[in-house]
Amino acid sequence: MDISKEDIKCVRKLSGELDTDQDRSMFEVNLLLDDDLHERFQDYKLLWDCYPKPSLPLRKEHFAKRVMEEISEAPKPKLIFLSTKLKAVIAVAAAVLVAFGVYLFTQDNEPRYTNHIIALEGERKHVTLPDGSSVTVNANSELKYPEVFTDDKRDVWMSGEVYFDIVEDADRPFSVGASGFEVKVLGTKFNVNAKGMSKIVSLVSGKVQVTLENSGDKIQLRPNEELSWNMESGEVVKRNFDVSKTTAWKDNILLLHDLTLEEALLPINEFYGTTFTVSDSVVANKRINAAFEDQDLDQFIQTLEFIADVKISKQSSKKFTIAPSDEK
Repeated sequence: MDISKEDIKCVRKLSGELDTDQDRSMFEVNLLLDDDLHERFQDYKLLWDCYPKPSLPLRKEHFAKRVMEEISEAPKPKLIFLSTKLKAVIAVAAAVLVAFGVYLFTQDNEPRYTNHIIALEGERKHVTLPDGSSVTVNANSELKYPEVFTDDKRDVWMSGEVYFDIVEDADRPFSVGASGFEVKVLGTKFNVNAKGMSKIVSLVSGKVQVTLENSGDKIQLRPNEELSWNMESGEVVKRNFDVSKTTAWKDNILLLHDLTLEEALLPINEFYGTTFTVSDSVVANKRINAAFEDQDLDQFIQTLEFIADVKISKQSSKKFTIAPSDEK
């Protein structure tokens, strides 16, 4: 029996495996425009809905495998009472699901990240993972994770900076994948900063193991220890760190610790989603050591003008110039 692309798409739609929002939107449009596709999808949906939910604990990730198992294990007499149309649907679905199941379980053993969280400049996003773990995604960062974790592991992928508070589960280790390294834990609190060439894993509590992709080195951390790895030079440093300073961002605190105003522009702009520039070299070299807690943009500007003795002029809704306080 021939299996069409439409058959595959119907199954992927039901199992939550259409890869992107664009794919899902296009499929919905095609359902409205193509009567044959709509009817075919309804047939597959009928089959999907006929299966008891409790017996499919991982429906979205293992739909193909589980449906095939349940079809083969179903008592023979029950099939006698199925309509001819439903028999045909099951026959086509079986063929499609075999092919689809092979596709799912042989793709480099990569997990299917159906959820994609992106925090833009000026944003921090709080996420609860399927296992109840709590995650905070910093500005200019992203997190990918599956709809449901598997029986033996909990894998996510990230870039930028993310803080993790992981629920302990000895039977399902938690793994964070990032560019060039991997962090494995059971239950713990830790921060991962993968921005730039230096990657930093900071352990607040529990225990983690960091695996470096290039060398294969496995490095374990204890609470209040962090690992810094420079991808360019290959330098690896394990050191103690200040938890309150490293994780301040997740509590909506902008920490500018002993920086010149010029050095502070990057964290300021990232935190507020703005573009601050400095118009004067003297101002650029002024040092600042302050914490701005739960301050909106207007409050931040007023505070910065006061403590740094500068004048901040608004150029547009998100663009500002920092100048000497006596400049007119």
